[in-house]
Amino acid sequence: MLDVAIVGGGVCGLALAHSLQARHVDWRLFEARPRLGGRVLTATSASGTPLDLGPTWYWPGHQPSIARLVADLGLTSFAQTDDGRVLHLNDPAAAPQTVAVGVNAQGELAPERAGVVTGEAGQAAGSVHGGAMRVAGGMSALVQALAHPLPLERLLCGVVIDALVDHGDFVELRWQQDGQLRSVSARRVVLALPPRVAEATLTFEPPLGPALADALRATPTWMATAAKAAMAYETDFWRRAGHTGNAWVTHPQAVLAEVFDASTPGQGAALAGFAAMGAQARQQFKASMDLLTRNQLGQLFGVQAEDGELHSHDWALEPTTCSPLDLAEDGLNAEHPVYGSSLLAQPHWQGRLHFGGTETARQGGGYLEGALGAAARLRRELLATPTTAANAT
Repeated sequence: MLDVAIVGGGVCGLALAHSLQARHVDWRLFEARPRLGGRVLTATSASGTPLDLGPTWYWPGHQPSIARLVADLGLTSFAQTDDGRVLHLNDPAAAPQTVAVGVNAQGELAPERAGVVTGEAGQAAGSVHGGAMRVAGGMSALVQALAHPLPLERLLCGVVIDALVDHGDFVELRWQQDGQLRSVSARRVVLALPPRVAEATLTFEPPLGPALADALRATPTWMATAAKAAMAYETDFWRRAGHTGNAWVTHPQAVLAEVFDASTPGQGAALAGFAAMGAQARQQFKASMDLLTRNQLGQLFGVQAEDGELHSHDWALEPTTCSPLDLAEDGLNAEHPVYGSSLLAQPHWQGRLHFGGTETARQGGGYLEGALGAAARLRRELLATPTTAANAT
């Protein structure tokens, strides 16, 4: 019988496995996808340029855990290209304007003025990305570094756990494989999954209490309905034209809402952006999305921007990321969710069931920082003696 079964091979699950391995705890990790990383996904262009289609940045100024981990793993980091200027396109029939970025009365980034800021004389009024840092090789380099020292036989990908059965002194995890019911038993189970995904995809026996089930459903999944596109190029021609690669598109026909320079020093030039369209609209325009993306990049940075190697990923199409409730709420909430439910941050089933994932973190919820914070909390819970472990029901 396993001591700890971890369901979910994202950054939270891997960081927890990393800690348990170092402390000689008997664990196994089960990931539904055929790969590790969860919402961390880095594509690689034909020329070797890494293209992050999931999380891209971290902010050392207020995210110390991820900054320390990047350093401890020996990864190379670099600052996101940012001089406080951004191309702003608010009229599909007009050319974009380069504007300085300031902070409005609500503390939000906004164009400081409508006038054009020209060339090197333009003075940055703020910061588009707030001191963001990136990892050389893409964020998947972080995943690979976390997974590298872990025994491969303990990392089980392509296993879709669909039921948890509490037997009183252990929990049985069940799944279907090759038409056969498979199962494994563990003294404790960690669900390092988005809470809504856990609630939507798992059967719990006995059923979870109403308050806990409500807490799971009330926790939106970060980037559940997001989509990203990235285009690799031979050269960073936009920099030669005096642009940083940062752009905002705010007109109603926008395909990408925010574009940024996704180049990696020594590893190639790229632009990337976040989808402006909602998940349903993206499906309606599915056949033409690539062409529309190329056209918008061309409108922002010139015809050269239309001709590159395009990669994209729609997270709303993944049930391991986007629950039905997340999809139903697409576009209804523009604010960053409030994370850190007390019910999700404590053990259940007399200490045999634990919830993790970035959405359970009080600090940095939704970000890689939150995933690491949740992993640290879980490590403390699992290593606590039975007399100090919580016994929530």
